[in-house]
Amino acid sequence: MSAGAVAGFDVGGTNIRAEVLGADPSAGVGVRRSDRPETMAGITEAICDMVASFESELSVPVGAVGVGCAGLVGRSGVVTTSPNIPAIDDFPLRAELAERLARPVTVDNDATAALRGEMEGGAADGFSDGLLCTFGTGIGAATLLDGAIRRGAHGLAGEAGHMVVAPDGPECLCGRRGCWEQVASGDALGRAARAAAEAGRAPALRERVAGRVGDLRGRHVGELATAGDPVARRLLRECSRWVALGLNNLILLIDPQVVVLGGGLSELGEVFLAPVRDELAEIYIDQERRPPVAVRPARHGDRAGVIGAARLALDDLAGAGFGGLDGASVDEAPRGGPLRHGADALAR
Repeated sequence: MSAGAVAGFDVGGTNIRAEVLGADPSAGVGVRRSDRPETMAGITEAICDMVASFESELSVPVGAVGVGCAGLVGRSGVVTTSPNIPAIDDFPLRAELAERLARPVTVDNDATAALRGEMEGGAADGFSDGLLCTFGTGIGAATLLDGAIRRGAHGLAGEAGHMVVAPDGPECLCGRRGCWEQVASGDALGRAARAAAEAGRAPALRERVAGRVGDLRGRHVGELATAGDPVARRLLRECSRWVALGLNNLILLIDPQVVVLGGGLSELGEVFLAPVRDELAEIYIDQERRPPVAVRPARHGDRAGVIGAARLALDDLAGAGFGGLDGASVDEAPRGGPLRHGADALAR
């Protein structure tokens, strides 16, 4: 079945991004971004409205819809829960959208969608084993093993943001303390910046928001760190240590060739990536015996999720198992497949 144009959506903790992708999925049109509604009914309505506006304004029939959503997303497209979208409670997002839109709909986790987007023309292209982590409002993760995206027994794998890395750390929205995303996400960096400014330790950050300390976000730290502000650089370095700690745990678990970093923090560029690599090099064990792991920013940037969501919809239509290769299901994906291996694939 041919989908024609496919609409990809990325539903995050803060906003909804969307694009229509045609024959060349790397070239999206009709880019949309809106604040995320507070309710699931509102999110559903917003997606339906965007599809209608795409078709009306672009005169493009949308044959299928792919959605990447933050939270636990099962194989049936039910979003079980999402600490960063409190309204979610076993919401059948795929079924609701399919009924409203009367066309094929695929719903998956947002990090999984981002990984799928980076697998073609992105930072994970050419690798059979990789890890993608997104650092934004929270932290999401997805894994590529033996040439296929792996989702676990129930489709709920990848919730790395809720690994406990600091048992006595800040309380998380999930109810526990010291989850990785409470010390290493964009929101965590913003909280650290606000605390420093309120304590009088960050005059440049306070000035950056004209004294409105509550407005400080992680991106402000990145901007000032890029400009050379020592306090911002220190805050970013502290965040990078926590990022590296979690990445090291995941690297030891799955042995990837490449680690792709996405989300708002990765968009800061080398001012964020360089200290993450440095910190990772400090704690990575058996470095003499283990092959190097490339650490790269998502090449598609904040478009990775919408591109990947659209590709997942196309995979579903083609019977490719939501990310399997060459028509194979996720559980039947070929080992290695057409992807290259070897040291030449590990260059940064």
